Amino acid sequence: MRDFKLEGRLQNGKNNGSNIWVIGDVHGFFITFQKLVEKLQLKENDIVVMIGDLIDRGPRSAQVVNYVKTTKNFYCIRGNHEQMMIDGFKPNKIGFFNQRDLSSVFWYRNGGNTTESSYIRQYKNNLDMVLSKASDDVDWMNNLPTEIVLDDWRFVHAGYDQNHDVEDQDESNHMWVREQFYTSRKPIDPNRTIIFGHTVTFIDLHKDDSKAGLVWSSEVILDDGRPMAIGIDTCLYHPKSNNPVLSAYNIQTNEVIYQNLITD
Repeated sequence: MRDFKLEGRLQNGKNNGSNIWVIGDVHGFFITFQKLVEKLQLKENDIVVMIGDLIDRGPRSAQVVNYVKTTKNFYCIRGNHEQMMIDGFKPNKIGFFNQRDLSSVFWYRNGGNTTESSYIRQYKNNLDMVLSKASDDVDWMNNLPTEIVLDDWRFVHAGYDQNHDVEDQDESNHMWVREQFYTSRKPIDPNRTIIFGHTVTFIDLHKDDSKAGLVWSSEVILDDGRPMAIGIDTCLYHPKSNNPVLSAYNIQTNEVIYQNLITD
């Protein structure tokens, strides 16, 4: 799913010299996210694109979603955790989940429980408001693009299957694929660098503990000298991470800004 109006706005912004920052998987760590945004020193025409997985795991998913939804020049791609909320949100008189529904149980076990708790805190235990706000957010998530295509960049949460043409791939690839994407030994898109999250960099990409917390660049190079892909999920939430970091990548300047996890 693409948003052509958004793509036009981003391409015009890049052409006009605006900074376009892409931020990795936040997973509910709102305070860390706020600190990173402060470091970006955004100007009026700068744009921020979230790479997906705003929610689950961390303590303040509801705040992250509300901020991205309501802040000028912030946009988002749908990640697999947003898709889990879309599929698993089964509101009832006691909460978000239906324990007999497989998609609901799946989301609960993959961080949905912390997201539910964040909505309850955010909206002061008012269950009607909690469910109403969450339902509105689910509708918003369901309309998010699963990829953004510019003249020389692609933004996607997870990636693309290397065995199929990059165009018109199933949305499940955009949100879930791993090895079939980043192990490619040839460019997935010969004209565009793909910036993505989803796969934590130090375990599956760098495979080097000394590079924990750093973005990853593919060794496969496009004709213009840029990497095939850049991974920016620098493990803000991962049980094996020894340096949890949130990252922002500027496609205008290739600058990277990092923020270490702030627990709250």
